[in-house]
Amino acid sequence: MAKLRVGTRGSLLALTQTRLFTSQLCQKHPDLEIEEVLIQTQGDISTEPLNQSKTPGLFVSALRDALLSHEVDFIVHSMKDLPAQPFPGIETACIPLREDSRDGFVSRGNIPLMQLPAGAVVGTSSPRRAARIRQLRTDLTVTSIRGNIDTRIAKVEQGEFDATLLAMAGLNRIGRADVVCEIFENTDFIPAAGQGALSIECRSEDAYVRKLLAVLDDEETRLLVAAERHVLVGLDAGCATAIGAWAFWEQGTLILRAELSVESTGESQRVELSAELGLDECPRAQELGLEIASRLKASPIAERVAWK
Repeated sequence: MAKLRVGTRGSLLALTQTRLFTSQLCQKHPDLEIEEVLIQTQGDISTEPLNQSKTPGLFVSALRDALLSHEVDFIVHSMKDLPAQPFPGIETACIPLREDSRDGFVSRGNIPLMQLPAGAVVGTSSPRRAARIRQLRTDLTVTSIRGNIDTRIAKVEQGEFDATLLAMAGLNRIGRADVVCEIFENTDFIPAAGQGALSIECRSEDAYVRKLLAVLDDEETRLLVAAERHVLVGLDAGCATAIGAWAFWEQGTLILRAELSVESTGESQRVELSAELGLDECPRAQELGLEIASRLKASPIAERVAWK
């Protein structure tokens, strides 16, 4: 019987995502035994607003350190938490089928965004979400919020905030989607690159583990995420960058949309490109992401955007 150790953060969402993946993996490999290793990251203990952090990969670095030191055999991340650039010695062995990539709106009294009273306080630690809210509702107060999903929901219910935005993928995975009063379509509210997808990483040298994990890789999700994340790569985007990227594949055509914003004002620039390509053409999808990044960098608002 093969035995592997998986590294995961200890939050409800992280554990739920890890167990969802490992249960599916064990169905594919009935003789496989998996041990969970809980790892605390800097993002779990820091109280600093996420968009003000100067440390890339707040929720990632400790997991990768454990992987490279052979404390664990593979690790599970939310794709949108990963820094833009690849990490030496580590490979994305599997990107499973993507969950809902949209953002959900949670508010006291279940009031939709456009019906909130002037002056209402919306909590978000995402520069992308903050910029879009400021663009749509200049009369609202947008401020930072920290904590896991349940904590953020509680802060709204207890009146500390009037509303917040959360990824539908996380809410669906932990069974809390019922708190959402409004779901924003990706055409109007472009999500974070890779939102709703998981990244399963192993050591580049470990061909055996890579092969075991690859059975759950979803070809279409990998293609879409490759395009989206290469917008980040091309921009060299950091935690403070208000950038959304969303791709979809339809009848042999990949369509990629991205929006770069100024967090403090909501000013934004959108670019959309498409290319005819197959599901196995990730390098071409990456090129599309880099081309969009190049156009965004040349846009009038680029000099006013926070990059790091």
